Amino acid sequence: MNNQHNLYPNLTELENMIGYSFNDKHLGLKAITTRACSRAYPHLPDNQALEFLGDAVLSLVTAELLYEKWPHLKDRDTLCDMTPEGVMTKIRQEVVNNQYLTECAIKHDLCQKIYDEKTYYTDIADTCRGSDIIESLIAAIYLDNKKDLAPAKKFILRFLDLSTLLNNEKILIQVVTTKNPKDILIHKFQELIKHTPTIDYPVIEDRLNKIDNTHHFVLGICIDEKLLPGITGEGKNKLEAQYEAADKAYQLLEDIHWDLSKINKATIEKHNIK
Repeated sequence: MNNQHNLYPNLTELENMIGYSFNDKHLGLKAITTRACSRAYPHLPDNQALEFLGDAVLSLVTAELLYEKWPHLKDRDTLCDMTPEGVMTKIRQEVVNNQYLTECAIKHDLCQKIYDEKTYYTDIADTCRGSDIIESLIAAIYLDNKKDLAPAKKFILRFLDLSTLLNNEKILIQVVTTKNPKDILIHKFQELIKHTPTIDYPVIEDRLNKIDNTHHFVLGICIDEKLLPGITGEGKNKLEAQYEAADKAYQLLEDIHWDLSKINKATIEKHNIK
């Protein structure tokens, strides 16, 4: 590990796999070096800043692709009453998310091809987050081409198979029309109470794993400024935790006929709320 050029064969293997060769090898090396690895070997850079930039580049490219796709979707019966912003935002949130990126990384054995456990870090196979690596690579390719978006877009289309995904209109329409737990909760209130509630998800706990810099969120749920006692959701990101909290809240509210004033000790005990 005394010579960082010893890592370049690993980078070359990655380049062959993704179909892109870095002009700046140090930038490529930075893209595949996690914070955990950098802590173990301080002379190596880490990819956290690249993750942030890559997420923004991916969002821009996806937004552009969805904008181009909209004329083919806007006349569909199930979408005709929806706004372009609403449709495209939901597709981007539900399709191109951390889970999808991680699935792509797993599909291509990305973590295994990037990291040499003996060279890097003994537990890296367990701590590798494929979504972070993909975002870092997107940013690195963008910077490696003097901020020309075209090579990064080419990588995104090919490696994430977005062309196939976005051309499957049946899946896109299903994504848009399938309600998530947060939507279901709000729509049920609208149906029964004829009222659109204000729903917030306060952060109860944010546990940071300092080894790989990942978070585990625990969120509560407030409906019209009333905190539902003991109802929480957990997840590696806030959206995942919100979905779980909303789903639990729905089950509780069903039991009390959607009347928040009926939350009492018996209800709390029945739902094992502490």
